[in-house]
Amino acid sequence: MSTTFLRSRRLLPFLAAPTALLSVSSAHLEAAEPEPTSQPAVDFVGVFVEKESAARLRQQFPAKFGNADEPLVVVLRFQPTAEEQEAFAPIFGRAAKLHVKGLAEDDHAQTVLVAVTTETGESLEYDGAAEPAHVTLSTSAGGLSAGYSSVLLERLRASDKLRYLLDDEEGISQWTGELPAFESKHLPLFSPFPAVEAKIVKVDAKQSEQLALQGTVCLSSRFDVSTGECQAPKAECGFCKFMKAGPCGKEFTAWEACLDSCKKSGDDFIEKCGPQTLALRDCVDANPEYYHVLSDDPEEKKDESEAEDK
Repeated sequence: MSTTFLRSRRLLPFLAAPTALLSVSSAHLEAAEPEPTSQPAVDFVGVFVEKESAARLRQQFPAKFGNADEPLVVVLRFQPTAEEQEAFAPIFGRAAKLHVKGLAEDDHAQTVLVAVTTETGESLEYDGAAEPAHVTLSTSAGGLSAGYSSVLLERLRASDKLRYLLDDEEGISQWTGELPAFESKHLPLFSPFPAVEAKIVKVDAKQSEQLALQGTVCLSSRFDVSTGECQAPKAECGFCKFMKAGPCGKEFTAWEACLDSCKKSGDDFIEKCGPQTLALRDCVDANPEYYHVLSDDPEEKKDESEAEDK
């Protein structure tokens, strides 16, 4: 973000909300109801499976659906708080081991249950996770993807079949059968899920050791898929700190999150972020005692000063 914004908000059309912004889609923006609480872009802490390990896993369990080339990841924590990110920070970029417990699949998804540890064997699984750590191999659920994998595990747990994979002492190594219609707590808006045929296959310790899966612990927004590296966090710009420290910090954070989301998704900023932009503009206008620096023109001040000296 350019620091020229500090000198004159007229240089940043997004916040100044000039005629161009309002006239391009004024009717659309007026009709659009501002979100009650603007959601930040989805972020998560996860273990990103290295390419060689992913290839071995896919060879062991061939994909049933079409997204076999997507990166594989174990989600440890969705939308981590600042405190949770700080807790995970010391191991970002570190290697993690994945010990395969077994495969669970139905007509919509394939997922592999894993135990996630550091290289020295310490568990990395998050205590508050809704379901056991798992890798979604393939899915026909489109945007639901990993979300539906959690539903599948939730259904298996409710049917008391998940223990076949979680209990090392359990003698049953394979099960196939029908899961009844189900009301999910993970995806309630898509419930009820109809009855479906499901299958689970347990993997013994020797097979898991032969797979020798590894990955990198990272925050999703900092993981570079092309290099497989967890990038260091970028220092926050001084302008951003200035905006967030003021009375419009909440509005600026929502606007910034919407902007970042558009950059990632390719969505049109004006169409998607109109409410956030107008909310930030109105807040800045309502707090001139803090944000006056955004509209103060140094040249105008210079002219005024020279006029006073004459």
